[in-house]
Amino acid sequence: MAKNKIKPISLLTVPEGPTVLLDSSFVLALLNLGDPNYKAAKSIFGFVEPHNCRFHVPVYVFAEVASKIIQQRKKVSETLRMIENFKNELHGILFTGTNPTLDEIINRYKIFAKKRIRFTQSNDFYIVTEGIISKAIILTCDDGMYKKVKPYYKDIYYVATHSKKYKGDIPKFAKRFLKVVQEKNKQVNSIRVHSKKRRNLTHARKGRPS
Repeated sequence: MAKNKIKPISLLTVPEGPTVLLDSSFVLALLNLGDPNYKAAKSIFGFVEPHNCRFHVPVYVFAEVASKIIQQRKKVSETLRMIENFKNELHGILFTGTNPTLDEIINRYKIFAKKRIRFTQSNDFYIVTEGIISKAIILTCDDGMYKKVKPYYKDIYYVATHSKKYKGDIPKFAKRFLKVVQEKNKQVNSIRVHSKKRRNLTHARKGRPS
């Protein structure tokens, strides 16, 4: 098994990019050349990957992706190797989500199920609420999920190779994503400036005669 290539990166060296949640439908499109949304998913992924994103891929996403690929008559070993390669080759910080207790799950339903997302399936509900709680930008190729969540959570974007109805979503996503990148860069630059000032002050104090 290949070693994980993802290494911790200091905030003061390379800024951590936006948190981007990849829905199961997006990952499936990304891994399958024959998927109708492969081209769009690949293009979007190529756009975000250089920015050292915190990729939020909940364990339910990996479970659903593995299940659907195996259902397509792929061997289990081949499927697991495909997923492992995806994880290892990811340029960014992988976060597989929280591990909520029963009480936390019940609380999520109390908070979010009053909205339209109560009509999502259990897996989708968990995945979407993971994204909402972490304030992630959510990428999905699932039209049903998108329509149920968008009225409540604006940072979900529909990715499709051919979509006249939602063709404006990708430009909106790009604009929003770059805005978050700029905000994070400003935060990092501010930390660097304050850190430099503290170091200079420390050196100045050490240089004073006693």
